[in-house]
Amino acid sequence: MTATAKYQVGIVGCGRQGTQHGRGFNLLPDTQVVAIADPDPDNLELAMRRFSARGYATAEEMYANEQLDIVDCVLPVQYNPDMVVLAAETSGAKGIVSEKPIAASLADADRMVAACEANGIPWQGGNVDRSISQLWEARAMIEAGEIGEILTINLYEMTMQGGCQGLSVAHMFAQDADIDWVTGWTNGDPFGESDDEYLGIGGYIRYANGIECFIQSRTSAMRGLVVTGTEGVYVTDKRHHRFYRKIDATDADLLSNLQYDDSKTFKPFRPHAEGGYDEDGWLYPGDRLMNAMQSIVDSITHGIEPKAPGHVHHKSFEATVAMRESARQGHAPVKLPLEDRSLTLKPQIWRWVNKKGLFGEEEYAKQIGRATNY
Repeated sequence: MTATAKYQVGIVGCGRQGTQHGRGFNLLPDTQVVAIADPDPDNLELAMRRFSARGYATAEEMYANEQLDIVDCVLPVQYNPDMVVLAAETSGAKGIVSEKPIAASLADADRMVAACEANGIPWQGGNVDRSISQLWEARAMIEAGEIGEILTINLYEMTMQGGCQGLSVAHMFAQDADIDWVTGWTNGDPFGESDDEYLGIGGYIRYANGIECFIQSRTSAMRGLVVTGTEGVYVTDKRHHRFYRKIDATDADLLSNLQYDDSKTFKPFRPHAEGGYDEDGWLYPGDRLMNAMQSIVDSITHGIEPKAPGHVHHKSFEATVAMRESARQGHAPVKLPLEDRSLTLKPQIWRWVNKKGLFGEEEYAKQIGRATNY
């Protein structure tokens, strides 16, 4: 971009999270929110005022009247597939952002990836941990040989929301390799239809490159993930990061002969709302969101893949469905890709439906109002 030109951003769905996305884009030097599409007149009026943007009742109307560089779909999951495909096929945008999880059926996830690929449009899969810049710094160190050959990944969080968080991060430390097969189990009923019934999914993933991933389904004292190599270990809760080196000293007073490497330092992570309202009256949207928005900008500007691309979310979703299918089959191994593309896995109800209807208008107004102090 030039010193004066900015990428023009249009947001489809400017509720609570859409407002955070909009603020994130306006904080970046190369992007500006210029248009909002939302069928809710109250949300639309508030967003137009907050962002000094033009408003439309539908995405189709916005695409017909705007020349957008980035389309950001921030919607309940049930609307994601149609809106991402519509943006890819008709908006003329250079890049797309959508929120998590991407879909509730393999067929929908398939067509979302296909539409973006057919139109050559990079797709960033929302405000997710995989976008965090410090994780990519750690991955670069590991790729440079910091812990030797990667052997295993232990993920200390149950899988929900189609694996959009922990699984997608595990993939990046497994070199984003294809998945050969999985086994899985659920904390609840594997024959239910949604995360509200599964109550968390755990399992085992065997990647094509031989790396193994163990997903814990129950909450424990540990959280985050541990990447174990032949020469060391990387430990992170995705906000803090530590490397440990193997020390060949039998008399060393060290657990498993692992010594903390304090030479590896990372920029502190700044979470959402830290520091209170800024001079413009806004709460900070958080480093994770800022990294995610920067990711689509970098993708367009430099012709590189976003940090959390749609096809990785697709892989995480399919792996989660496969682990659920394994649980239904007595924990039998399940090969990927899955043959039955009609399989579904719905997220929790609060990810599936409009939150104003779920929480009630009064509570929703309080929540969306907290983004600013005016």
